Amino acid sequence: MVGSACYGRPVSETPGGDPGGPADPVVSIIIPVLDRVDLLLGCLDSLAQLVEPCPRETIVVANGTDPARLPAMEARDDITLVRSVVNLGFGGGCNWGARRARGRYLVFLNDDTEAETGWLSALLRAAGTDERIGAVGSRLAGFDGTLQEVGGVLWSDGGTHRLGRGLAGPAAGSDEVIRDVDYSSGCGLLVTRDAWEAVGGFDPGYYPGYHEDVDLCLAVRSHGYRTVVVPAARLRHHEGASTDEAYRALAARRSGLRFIAKWAEALQGYEPHPDPPLPGRVEAAVEAALRRTAERPLPPRIRARSVRQRAPSQDEGSLLRLQVGALLAALELKDARIALLTGEVARLRPEHEKLERLRRFTDRLPFAHRLARRLTARLPE
Repeated sequence: MVGSACYGRPVSETPGGDPGGPADPVVSIIIPVLDRVDLLLGCLDSLAQLVEPCPRETIVVANGTDPARLPAMEARDDITLVRSVVNLGFGGGCNWGARRARGRYLVFLNDDTEAETGWLSALLRAAGTDERIGAVGSRLAGFDGTLQEVGGVLWSDGGTHRLGRGLAGPAAGSDEVIRDVDYSSGCGLLVTRDAWEAVGGFDPGYYPGYHEDVDLCLAVRSHGYRTVVVPAARLRHHEGASTDEAYRALAARRSGLRFIAKWAEALQGYEPHPDPPLPGRVEAAVEAALRRTAERPLPPRIRARSVRQRAPSQDEGSLLRLQVGALLAALELKDARIALLTGEVARLRPEHEKLERLRRFTDRLPFAHRLARRLTARLPE
């Protein structure tokens, strides 16, 4: 029940819950933003329309954001703005925001999302059904209604499968079913304070992102907590709007390799990746993976000593360490990108030399340039 999730606190009937942030929030919503402040404002406006039963605060992490973009956030009185002059990545930005969070529940959001009615209530209801639940995921859909995921399963080779991806809304199943999953996206993920402190937050080594949410969910389970997804917690998501496509691919590959190396032993207990992914074979493998997840026994819970909010002066050294780590990771990623581009240039060089020899040959032919112009003129635009 929501009441139990809120520890018996009175229900707020006003949109936005507690504008400006209550003195003792139950829920802390943490949103890192880099440069898409336009999308962030839409996200914040959607949160302001929620009628929720729990006092909450919203913490926006200006994560390497251009100072020229800050005034639009500074003008709002319904958020706490936390700054880092360095982009700490998604996990690092969330960790930094969480250090200022006071809620018993931490909810992480992307800046390119908008919440639907009842989203936060559904997360809290699910979290309150079992004290062993450490993480609760949301249902993500595009603005055209097409599902992006309702949780996911993990394969033994480290690959992932997003449940419901590409389906129309009703095909996702009942909104009332709370299901155990291997992981859920960090976009719209609720993590209980106990589970968060037990695992120590997101691993910042997955800079700038990708697999840090899968890693967190595995860490949550290894500390004796369940990860579930609740389809009634609905978010609309501009998928991939926050980052460049080529950069995403390189970062995802780098993070995937880190994930496999870190969890190699644990991955042996997961379902094999269906290969080849023939129709019917993937569905059967997904069902087997979900059964295995539901039946997999939880280890004993490991509780961490409570680490409450620190004074800003105590956080200066921590922020500097986070920023240095992020800068080193960014340099490593840039080196990897340069190496990739260098390899691509080397691969294409023989083809370029062939074309150059052909150009020199045609330059010696009579009427070659006139013929080339005529051929070019006949090509479709």
